[in-house]
Amino acid sequence: MTDNQAPLDALKTISVTIAAAELNRLYPDLDPAAEADKRMLLSRLEERYRGGGDRLELSWYNRDLKITWGVKPPAPEAERLNREALEKARQKALEAALSLWRKAIEWSPRDPDLHYNMGLVYFESKEYTKGLDKCIETVRLCPIYARAYFVLGSLYSKMRQFAQSERFLKEGLILQPANVMALVNLGAVYSIQKNYGEAIRAFEKSIAVSPKEVRSYLGLGKVYMAQGDMDNAGRCFKAVLKLDPEGKFAEIARKSLRMVTPEMPAGNAGTVVSDENFEAICAEGFKAYIAGDYMSAVVFYQRYLAQRSGEADIWASLASCQIRLGQGDAAMEAIRNAIKYAPNKPAFYKQAGIIFDACEHDGEAGQYALKAIDLGKQDSVTLTLAGKSLLVTGKAQEGLRYLADAVKANPNNLHARFYYAQALRSTGDLESARQNLEEILWSKVETPLKERARREMQALAG
Repeated sequence: MTDNQAPLDALKTISVTIAAAELNRLYPDLDPAAEADKRMLLSRLEERYRGGGDRLELSWYNRDLKITWGVKPPAPEAERLNREALEKARQKALEAALSLWRKAIEWSPRDPDLHYNMGLVYFESKEYTKGLDKCIETVRLCPIYARAYFVLGSLYSKMRQFAQSERFLKEGLILQPANVMALVNLGAVYSIQKNYGEAIRAFEKSIAVSPKEVRSYLGLGKVYMAQGDMDNAGRCFKAVLKLDPEGKFAEIARKSLRMVTPEMPAGNAGTVVSDENFEAICAEGFKAYIAGDYMSAVVFYQRYLAQRSGEADIWASLASCQIRLGQGDAAMEAIRNAIKYAPNKPAFYKQAGIIFDACEHDGEAGQYALKAIDLGKQDSVTLTLAGKSLLVTGKAQEGLRYLADAVKANPNNLHARFYYAQALRSTGDLESARQNLEEILWSKVETPLKERARREMQALAG
């Protein structure tokens, strides 16, 4: 008996059932009631889902289709190593877990669970490119491995590649259409893409599956707010507070609710609003901001600040709008005011570093970033801003430490890698500089930074 003929009960198997409605959506040109179309449908599904397994069985249950994928069971040594790796992962000893899974894969290279487990750990460790590789290998081996598609969707979303995120989330939902978190994540991706109609449908589906999932209501409320439908937005935010009044999303819902409930005349930024109705003005500014209408948001925020100039958060929001409109000088002044009224808020110093860096004020960008770090802001972006500023102002050795920490904090931060490579080159470590430039060129992320990395590589070679 060949591997392809091995009985399913002798194999490690994974099964899913695809509903008739989903089959009709996938293959609208085929009618399973017609025998020829039915054979064609099965042929297409077999081609789509066989992957690297030893057997694929397709069986009808009324009009739904059950797909069972099978592969040779893992070697006993691989199973032992997998158990040990899972225990290490539970103990947060992630490098030890990854090492054990690598050894397990040497014994059973076609076991999709081993690759998926590694991908999940890489995701949790923010090593997104490595996570992509392992999850893609998982679905190459076993194309009905739904969880891997969902992790791929999250990975691509973290990397700001939203079209890819959408693609993989939808592929996973074919196999597990009632996965609530996948529906919530898909709704969030659609929201970012400003595809509000599809976002609403995704969030509503998640609510239909799990009526008490607060993230669904919160996401749906944000979409309605972006559309200017304040009544529906308010109902969604109230649902969050009713379902989980003390939960981690409750404060977000409360703040959002305050934005959508003030009464004010309908209209645009030119509408006359009484000076006393400050919250309404702020709400209109926020609505314009999340809708991408930065010019109107600037007008509303400026009107608010003309009467209440000490509101640091509004100054920071104004700065965000102005830098997006290319108003660099105004944005720098606004973020200075935010810091003036809230001098101990590290997020404002980070934002100032980003704004001053965008305006090519490298020295001041670095000063703000270093202050943010002193106040406890140790994320990869802030560390990059500090290191880059030191590098370009002639302090490469000092900048090297911050840039090394930035890459360590987020290995997928390509800007950190680029300036780290430049710092390494400046300090004479040419081989390490080359390795970091190669990491940028090998990245799956498409970015103009790759061309700069190629020029740096050429300079090293010369």
